[in-house]
Amino acid sequence: MKEIRQIIQAYEMATAQQKRAVLATVVHIEGSAYRAPGARMLITEDGMLTGAVSGGCLEGDVLRKALLVMTGEQPLLVTYDTSDEEDHVIGVSLGCNGIIRILLEPLPDADDNAIVLLKEAVAERSPAVVVTFFAEKDKLHRLQGTRLCWTQRGLHAITPPVSAVAADIQLAVTRGTSTFVQYAEGFTAFIEYLAPAPALVIAGAGNDVMPLAGMAEILGWSVTLIDGRPAYAKQQRFPGCQVLIAQPEQALSNLAIDEDTAIVLMSHNYHYDKAVLEAAVKTDARYIGILGPHKKRARLLEELPPLSAAQLGKIYGPTGLDIGAETAEEIALSIIAEIKSVFAGRQGQALRDKQGHIHMRHTQFTPSLQEYAVLVLAAGASRRLGQAKQQLAFEGETLLQRATRTALSIGAATTAVITSEAATLPATVIVNHQHAEGMASAIRLGVEHTDKYQFILVMLCDQPYVNTAHLLQLIAAQQVSGAPVAASLYAGRKGVPALFHRSQFAALQSLQGDTGAKHLIEQLGDMVTSVPFPEGAFDIDTREAYQQLIKTEHD
Repeated sequence: MKEIRQIIQAYEMATAQQKRAVLATVVHIEGSAYRAPGARMLITEDGMLTGAVSGGCLEGDVLRKALLVMTGEQPLLVTYDTSDEEDHVIGVSLGCNGIIRILLEPLPDADDNAIVLLKEAVAERSPAVVVTFFAEKDKLHRLQGTRLCWTQRGLHAITPPVSAVAADIQLAVTRGTSTFVQYAEGFTAFIEYLAPAPALVIAGAGNDVMPLAGMAEILGWSVTLIDGRPAYAKQQRFPGCQVLIAQPEQALSNLAIDEDTAIVLMSHNYHYDKAVLEAAVKTDARYIGILGPHKKRARLLEELPPLSAAQLGKIYGPTGLDIGAETAEEIALSIIAEIKSVFAGRQGQALRDKQGHIHMRHTQFTPSLQEYAVLVLAAGASRRLGQAKQQLAFEGETLLQRATRTALSIGAATTAVITSEAATLPATVIVNHQHAEGMASAIRLGVEHTDKYQFILVMLCDQPYVNTAHLLQLIAAQQVSGAPVAASLYAGRKGVPALFHRSQFAALQSLQGDTGAKHLIEQLGDMVTSVPFPEGAFDIDTREAYQQLIKTEHD
């Protein structure tokens, strides 16, 4: 986020001075690279560079090509193979063993360009998605560029070359990670998920807080200091921070604290720290650090009301990693490093002892949701229930309408509903005239009508708690794992809703009688990845189950 803000500032200065500019974005890498996809650099016509796309080895060549892009006013995709020791095109043997694709896009002085979208992405401290299109087979395609920005306020688009990308943005938000989606139109979308920068709340405004606040500010974190002493809590002492003079009981009440927030107690006043800690454990903060020895932490926890395991798990006291820190600056480094490791889910070990890649970068290409179909199975006889469960009402709609609406919400290419009789629905309705055979006939019929797609998501109409988020989580789990099937996990078993890769279509079409998709899932065993979904255990097979459902509606 900090680099993006610096680029925005540099662009505004260049615009004020009527200088042309080009935005360079790392849109994809293969193998090793110094910077990850999403690294950016602004190049102005006088050769000023803001940001970086490598460790300094590519910037010179990118500058030269950017000047050509300014002249031609046409985007350009540049590919660097840093694994080729004999390649002297850019004047240096890199040996990084990776392929780096960088998109250079001109920035016209207009209301709609890449910088406008980046401004929207960082306007608020909340998740955002920025979409940049590139065309590997046509490096000069005029529609390449940063074209969309999604925030919680909505979607801002600049003539994207692919209209189906909105559904894939929704999936990236659910995954909470960036992704690369290839489209039939010849474009690849780098769908970049931007998490909010960490926020640091420090209880205390003494001199030893200054290095910690300064380091956090360098990293681009949002820093807030709270202290009850007006002589210490002064904006002049901490110019880059929000400074609040507050009593400990109210110190956190006016702050928006989320899971990307770290709270560190450094007031050197036991009772102040204790009051802040009691409030902090009730927030969503992922890290709560206590400056001081083990005995201070033990005493604080002993005097606080009993805490849950989750609350205890986010308390780090003494705060910081063991790096032999003594000075205020070294202690600040120790604390910053521990917060970063906790937020990144790492152990803070020496890299020389780490096995495998240093960075866990998911750069594989994934299919668009236009390669997915959804099957809603609703042709059952409902023998145990004694009536057609599809038409049972819940929360103002029938179970069939509810399941269809949920299926449509993920934005797949097609949604087919398999019924035993004609129905009017906003989806493709396929009547199964062999429904008396059982579940297998509906699955075979559905696969027959959707086998041109890469994936089929199978769901039932009698699981009322299936929602959009869970269906997207199944898709995300399969994309990350590469498993042939992603299934829902409930009641100790894997079942539907479940996502099947086309490699399993033949097996689905071989099912017979009243055998459902769960049978295939069990056969595949460990080849199936799963997403916990305890609500999936509740289905409407009996009158008692339906009555229980209705009761929850009115509770």
